[in-house]
Amino acid sequence: MTRDETRLFIKRYVEFWQREDARSLAACYAEHAHVDSPMFHALDGREAITTSFSDLFKAFANSKIEIDDVIIDNENGDRCVTLWTSHTTHRGMLFGMPGTGRRFELSGAFIMKFENGLIVSERRLYDFVGLLVQLGVLKTKAV
Repeated sequence: MTRDETRLFIKRYVEFWQREDARSLAACYAEHAHVDSPMFHALDGREAITTSFSDLFKAFANSKIEIDDVIIDNENGDRCVTLWTSHTTHRGMLFGMPGTGRRFELSGAFIMKFENGLIVSERRLYDFVGLLVQLGVLKTKAV
């Protein structure tokens, strides 16, 4: 993919995310894709990725993701890092905890590798502990 195609791909990916469209998001991944996620751990294959997006959108409502930057590794556009910020509401079961209705913000990065116009591997990085604190699962000590 060219750099422009990679940027358009990310734009389309975000549009699917905004619509909470798990199937269309999963279609952005190769059938044999692998994803490493702090929340969902290792995901192998499009079916597991589809399930993870469905579970994510059941747990979080009105999930808006804003792209802060897209860093494309080379001229081929076959690797990129997408820096993002998400705003969402905890609406459903997560880690055995029912929805709290709490709004929260989370920043992170997706490190993606592409083949034939689809994601073949992705590593998701974000402040998982910060997420748990914002949801009330973990408590912090006052300083």
